[in-house]
Amino acid sequence: TGFGFGGELVQDPNTNLGASGLAQFMLGAVASGGRGSYTGVMWKPYERFRYWGFYLQDDFRITSKFTLNLGLRYDINGLYKTRHGPASNFCLECPNNVTGLKGKTIYEGDPEWPGGGSDIAPPNWKNIGPRVNFAWALNQKTIIRGGYDIFYSNAFAGINSPGQSAANSPGWNQEYDWQGSFYPNQCAPFSGQCVAFPLSDTAIDKGSLTTPPLPSTFPGANRDPLIGIGLLQFFTPPPHDPMVQSWNLQVERELPGNMMISVGYVGSHGTHLVGEQFRQFNYVHTRDLLNYRTTIDANIPITDVYSGKTATLLGQTYAGHDGVPVTELPRSLLLKDYPFYGALSSLQNNTAFDGTSIYHGMNLRLQKQYSHGLSFIAAYTVSKKITNAVAGNAAAMLVDPIHWARSGNLGGRGLNWAGGGGDIFQDFDNKNADRAIAIDDIPQMFNLAVTYELPFGNGKPFANRKGVLNTILGGWHLTNNFNAQSGLPLSINGPCTELMNHGNSGRTGVCRQNLIGDPKFSGNRTKEERIQQWINPAAFEPAFGSDENFWANYDPTDDRAWRFGNAGLHLPGIRSPGFWNLDAALAKQFHLTERRYFEFRWEVFNALNHQNLGLPDTNWCLPPRSDGSTDLVHQDGCKFGRITNIQTDPRAMQFALKFYW
Repeated sequence: TGFGFGGELVQDPNTNLGASGLAQFMLGAVASGGRGSYTGVMWKPYERFRYWGFYLQDDFRITSKFTLNLGLRYDINGLYKTRHGPASNFCLECPNNVTGLKGKTIYEGDPEWPGGGSDIAPPNWKNIGPRVNFAWALNQKTIIRGGYDIFYSNAFAGINSPGQSAANSPGWNQEYDWQGSFYPNQCAPFSGQCVAFPLSDTAIDKGSLTTPPLPSTFPGANRDPLIGIGLLQFFTPPPHDPMVQSWNLQVERELPGNMMISVGYVGSHGTHLVGEQFRQFNYVHTRDLLNYRTTIDANIPITDVYSGKTATLLGQTYAGHDGVPVTELPRSLLLKDYPFYGALSSLQNNTAFDGTSIYHGMNLRLQKQYSHGLSFIAAYTVSKKITNAVAGNAAAMLVDPIHWARSGNLGGRGLNWAGGGGDIFQDFDNKNADRAIAIDDIPQMFNLAVTYELPFGNGKPFANRKGVLNTILGGWHLTNNFNAQSGLPLSINGPCTELMNHGNSGRTGVCRQNLIGDPKFSGNRTKEERIQQWINPAAFEPAFGSDENFWANYDPTDDRAWRFGNAGLHLPGIRSPGFWNLDAALAKQFHLTERRYFEFRWEVFNALNHQNLGLPDTNWCLPPRSDGSTDLVHQDGCKFGRITNIQTDPRAMQFALKFYW
């Protein structure tokens, strides 16, 4: 708990004079404060998670040239249960025993408790995963392989790993906190207690000597002004676990020179994927915004306060919340699904687990077995992945673990993800609008690993001698690993309007801009030009009419105030800079006996000292205007499109001497 004392007395419109903090403390005139706590508990010793898996698998040799591999797996993903005492959760549709409004805390053993067991919810019993694979030898040099399988994942397993705060604990968690500035002339209508944040943009003098005493309960930044409850996190059991179907077909052919070539196709389709880990759903729906715009006080900003009954404002029957008297509350608050609660988030069955994905890839591989001092493996992949599951790494890994692993770590020195906070649904009512190229989509990838024994020493074309000369020159092996790949998709975010940020609308997602041009520069540009401006800022304009004075010039007929930006989750035609790197090593063994020997290694990382550019800044803004003025769009220190980091370290060498016995 903390309090701030320091009243402000305004004498000159252009000058703020601060009062004595000590005097304010002695008078009890509290200007600001903060306190927070959670009902949840830490994860480590108190919660348990159970999993059972069963499988059968066997090979069936149909003919001498055709073999089937058949399997069946059954997964039971249990949900969380508490170790000591009953678990708790929250039921949105259950009537509260005290207020009669929707929303009630439920405990293990209550009639509303799902499944009636000790788990937060009963497990899913339908996770049956078949596997069908085959190998067909057309002749002694050609083999065709293929397969199809289904596997499941438990998205709950990654929630609240050890060490996370109680706020993210499974079950029912309520945040009790308040913070901000006190406004003595504005008090909650039901209790007479002052609220910490103003409910309109009206200027109110702060620091009055008549500031009332600190209330015992205090609505804060994220607490509902009516009942004083803040962030609520709970779990609703999904009807399905995340599922991925995968299939592949590959042709292998033996070539002369101890080489083998293979061409393959790999596909996967994910359903019931995690769209968001914790889904915020207590917000003003787009349909309600449009209804408000066309039928209800269209000329009054939705952030203005309202006094009356909810039925009068909403103009419709609102089950459980109809006809409740309110005084000076934001209109947007009363348009929520659950206006008497603050932020509500849940792993919810029909919202959080509605992500889908599709992946197609072609793999080309050429391999040479060691002969004449040379062996190598070359692999080239062309692929594309599309998804609307924007939960981040978990969803990406679930869709295609192999591709995810490759793109997520470029040899330990590459970038991991692009897009940052953009991977959040912009419009919860239209999540398919965020169906786009996946965050880890890499359309092209090439890898080459080579081992070559230098042609010097006994039995080699050069310096074919025994003795000391062979000891010095013979037996050296040169290895290298070269990899190159395309850049990652980019997600552009920008300033939101008052419609998104103000009035407790509950829309806590991201704001994307209107795409009005090509974000990729045309023509040849120098490296310095690309570093300073990788993305064309003129390709965007503010969405929602982003302006600090938006409501002062409010026009209900202005479509920008009621629509989302048209820029997609990831932009077409522009990505982060590509990547390529070469690591090399030179090694030789010095044998004392057959089993005892020294090995010397000289390893060089980023052997060509190539600089791979990093990610550009994707927070859209423009520099200050010519007169130096700024607003939500024109910002001091704007770095949009600028690259300020690199993906790879400078060239580094290391030497090693090992003894084997």
